[in-house]
Amino acid sequence: MEPQAERVCHILIGISLVLLTIGIGYDFIVGTQLADFLVIIGGLFLGWVAFLYCLGNATFWG
Repeated sequence: MEPQAERVCHILIGISLVLLTIGIGYDFIVGTQLADFLVIIGGLFLGWVAFLYCLGNATFWG
C-alpha cells in the first residue's frame, strides 16, 4: 500500500472507532437517544468506507 493511502486508511479507521466508542459508551451510560444513534450509524458507515478504501488500495491486487 502506498504511504499516502495507508495514512488515509488509518485515519478513517481511527475516526470510525472513536465515533463508535463515543456512541456506544454514551448509550450504555445515559441511554439511547437519536443523536447517539446517529453517531453509531456514522461510525459504522465510516468504518465500511474505510474498509472498502483500504481493501481497494491493498498491494495484493496488482
